[in-house]
Amino acid sequence: MQSAENIAIAHVGSSESPELSQESTFLSREERELLSRAKTGEHRALRQFYSSYQGQVRAHLYRLLGPDCEIDDLTQIVFARAFNALATFQGNSTLSTWLYRITANTTHNLLRQRFRRDRVKTALNWFNTSREAGVQTGRVEARDEAHRILQRLAPDLREVFVLYHYEGLTLQEISDILGKPVSTVGDRLTRARKKLRELVSAA
Repeated sequence: MQSAENIAIAHVGSSESPELSQESTFLSREERELLSRAKTGEHRALRQFYSSYQGQVRAHLYRLLGPDCEIDDLTQIVFARAFNALATFQGNSTLSTWLYRITANTTHNLLRQRFRRDRVKTALNWFNTSREAGVQTGRVEARDEAHRILQRLAPDLREVFVLYHYEGLTLQEISDILGKPVSTVGDRLTRARKKLRELVSAA
C-alpha cells in the first residue's frame, strides 16, 4: 500500500494558487511559508506537512473510531482531501481546525453507517459486558473501557464530545468545523454528557 503522503501528493497539481493572506493571525510565519510551498505542489513541502500533522489526524480518528482497522486508509483519505483543498485554504483558521474539519467530514458518513448497523448489537453487548466487568480495573483497562463507552454515543454527539473534551476546542471552533450553529453544538455536548453519565452509571 502506498503511503498517505505519496497518494495525496499524486493528486496535487503544479498550477499556481492564491497566496495566503499575510494578515492571517491564525498561522505562524513558518506555517504560511510551508503552505505557500505546498500549494505549488512541492513534494518536500507536502511531505513535511504530512509528517507534521499525521499524528494529530490519527489521534483524532482513534478517538472517533477507537482501535479501528481502517484508520490507515482514512488517514490517507484525509490528507488526499487536504492536499486537494490547499488552493482554497486562505489561512482563516488554524491548520489544526482545518484538518479537524476535513477529518470530521471524512468520518461522518462512516460513523452514521456503522451506528445504524450496530445499534441493536451494541445495546446487547453493552448489557452483557457492563455486568461482567470487574470492580477494579487498571489504567489500560479503564482507558479501553472509556473508549468502549464512547463508541456507544450517537455519531453526532460523539463528534462534539471528542472535539471539546479530547481536542480542547471551543464551542465556536467546533461550530466552524461541523458547520452547525453554536447553540446546536452546545446542545449536543449537553446530551453527550448526559448519555455518558447514564452509560457509566449502568456499568
